[in-house]
Amino acid sequence: MTKKGLTFKQFWELSEVYTAPLNLFIILLGISAAHYLGGATLSINLTVFTCIIISFHVAVNIFNHWQDYNNAQDEHYKTVTNIIGRDNLSLKTVKGYFYSAMIISFVLGTYLVSQTNLFVGLLGGIGFYIGLFYSYGKYPLNSLPIAETITAIASGFFITLISYYLATYTESQSLAHFMTKLAGISLPLVISMFNNLLANNICDLEEDIPNGRKTLVYYLGKPRAVNLLLFLSVFNYLWLVVLVFLQLAPVTVLLLLLALPFVLKSLKVFKHKQDKQTTFPIILKTMSLTMVLYPILYFLGSYL
Repeated sequence: MTKKGLTFKQFWELSEVYTAPLNLFIILLGISAAHYLGGATLSINLTVFTCIIISFHVAVNIFNHWQDYNNAQDEHYKTVTNIIGRDNLSLKTVKGYFYSAMIISFVLGTYLVSQTNLFVGLLGGIGFYIGLFYSYGKYPLNSLPIAETITAIASGFFITLISYYLATYTESQSLAHFMTKLAGISLPLVISMFNNLLANNICDLEEDIPNGRKTLVYYLGKPRAVNLLLFLSVFNYLWLVVLVFLQLAPVTVLLLLLALPFVLKSLKVFKHKQDKQTTFPIILKTMSLTMVLYPILYFLGSYL
């Protein structure tokens, strides 16, 4: 007999709402970049956008668990690993939470477009598409070798770009004008998100193959995928120096270089052993360090 309701603990795991605050740091980077490069103005539109991001984040995570449960070919994954099968959750209840979060984000998104322009709507629409089709369809994105790249760009770049735009919005502005600069500024976040997904897929390779997922790791092989993760992690810190040199970031972001010894130590552990339970959390903490401290240091430098 399936459970019709959700406990707080089940909702916590199903929605992965505990990861939502990371989106707030991405928004903070966009606002801080706006202030540093020309001056930012906080507005109701930024508040609305924040609510959209959080509600859609919850919706996508619930949807991913739902679709992973439906698409699972491995019975152990379906009944032991996935929370829906493990806790015998009602699919009707799961769908109800998903649709509620989707309706909230869609209504707020429609309002935001009405207050700005269709280009914001276009970027938002692309983000909605990537979020929903990450785990849905005949060829879901999470089963393709482009999953890490597309997801990282949608979260790390698009959210930063729209936040920047809303913080500096005037009706005569062109969002495309800022895309090149914001691409460089958001790159540390994009790479960190890419690495999180890559490390996750490295650890899940043996589980993904029976479930028909052919991610980037499947094509590269574990050794090359690990080397790619190591290279991008080091490059991320070197890129901070480039940003300061190009005057796209305040000098305070260079304080993040102090974390490099810790990062290298964590990468060494992961290179030796790739395990979801023991070494993946180390990579997750390492990448989260950049995703949290980089926006904070940028914010401090832009306002000080």
